[in-house]
Amino acid sequence: MTQDHDRTPSPERPRLRPFVEALPVRLDELGGQPAYVLKDPWKLAERQVVLPLPGLMLAALFDGTRTLEEAGAEFAARHGVDVPPERVRELRDALEAALLLEGPHLERAVDAFRQADVRPAACAGSYTDERGAADFLEAQWRRPGGPGAPPGPAREGGRVRALVSPHIDLHRGGHSYAHVWKAVAEECPAELFVVFGTSHTGTAPLDGRGRPAPFALTRKAFDTPAGRVPVDHEALGRLVDAYEGEGDLFAGEFHHRGEHSIEFQAVYLAHLFGGRRPVRILPVLCGGLHDLEGRPADDARLEAFHRALARALEPVAPEKVAFVAAIDLAHVGAQFHAPPVDAPTLDAIAAQDRRTMDIVLARDPDAVHEDIARDGDPRSICGHAPLVALARALRDRPLQGELLHYDRWYDGESAVSFAGAVFRA
Repeated sequence: MTQDHDRTPSPERPRLRPFVEALPVRLDELGGQPAYVLKDPWKLAERQVVLPLPGLMLAALFDGTRTLEEAGAEFAARHGVDVPPERVRELRDALEAALLLEGPHLERAVDAFRQADVRPAACAGSYTDERGAADFLEAQWRRPGGPGAPPGPAREGGRVRALVSPHIDLHRGGHSYAHVWKAVAEECPAELFVVFGTSHTGTAPLDGRGRPAPFALTRKAFDTPAGRVPVDHEALGRLVDAYEGEGDLFAGEFHHRGEHSIEFQAVYLAHLFGGRRPVRILPVLCGGLHDLEGRPADDARLEAFHRALARALEPVAPEKVAFVAAIDLAHVGAQFHAPPVDAPTLDAIAAQDRRTMDIVLARDPDAVHEDIARDGDPRSICGHAPLVALARALRDRPLQGELLHYDRWYDGESAVSFAGAVFRA
């Protein structure tokens, strides 16, 4: 910690940040007793906090209404165990150092991100190994299940105008990325890529208060091993100026910091085109649609965004714009807090996934939503909102969709399915 950090006063009434998760672990140093690691979805700090169950219950009392003394007294009243004041203070200090408490230390970290011009690569381990990122990405073309060869020369008059790309880590799904990005390299003349990414942490402001906007934007360039992918600030400015919907489209910008769905697409853009063709992005993180009432077409905020997006893209030639939905499909099995899945179940899920992709290729956003949301989304599709957004953006364009690849990762108990597709003029 810096000296400035050390001089910042600690909160007298500590309050845990919203969205922090407690994940159970077992550690030998605790004698095999249950313990919990506090997961920071925004990956603000490198350090982790691991607490035994009593520590977790004490931390839960840090809700902003109690002083340290009051939190200790409340713990004793509830559980019949006195906690020395220094232990309560040590817990507060550990949570604060890990940026898991609201207050000035957290605000400093948030401000540093907001003021930065570049979003650092957050997930490099997902698309590199001992060979380095460039060699790792090149290996995906010929890996089992991949297209078998790297991209050929770009074709004159390429007709690819949009794509569905996975966002699973490339160690598990790189062969699927290879199919779709090979088509992009060969057939897509776009220079502006509008990327609809799944936001695994939503789009709510960091404090969790208020109704979030349905999308979260950022002005920051995306750093990758092959260089930076800049944001198209002119298009972004036109979008913001034209947006007349509810909510601040930058209020959830912080979700971009640790989110991998758009980062993985930026990595491919830099790898394929960096230094050879000017490419830029308009990165759009999509919040969940669990609270959507009725059809997407009836949601004023969604429609306001897409009208603004259409206005923003009017000055750009259609062939110079491509749309990307960064998605995965089903998440089923033990790893996702559900019963283990067997091969026959996965075959049934694959049939449902392919039906979903057929609907996506038809570019009907209401039908996409209805298909995924049916029966409460039992497949836990991790791409619902981006697929709806893509279908809406393409709805009135004369395009023909093609599914290039479908596959799944499966470990015998859990599975994630994913797909790659393109839309051609």
